Amino acid sequence: MKKLTYIYLIRHSEQLKLENKIVENENNQISNEKIILSVQGEKKAEELSELKELSNIDVLWSSNYVRAISTAKYIAKKNNIEINIDESFNERKLRRYR
Repeated sequence: MKKLTYIYLIRHSEQLKLENKIVENENNQISNEKIILSVQGEKKAEELSELKELSNIDVLWSSNYVRAISTAKYIAKKNNIEINIDESFNERKLRRYR
């Protein structure tokens, strides 16, 4: 009998809102990658890890964005697994076109 593989795609939890943030250059891209979760986002991420569908995960992948890793850490802890970081999962580069 074949073993089924399930793939769950989860977007990061609620991020900390930064007021008046305008993205104009590569330095702002780095800032975007470092945005953390809000307190509510941390709570939601922890609640997400309690879902029974996520209770028997074998492998966990994340982008290198801080908010994505912060969301994944609860699932990793519940399943006693490491988070595999892959930059190809990153969001598109933010830039202003002229």
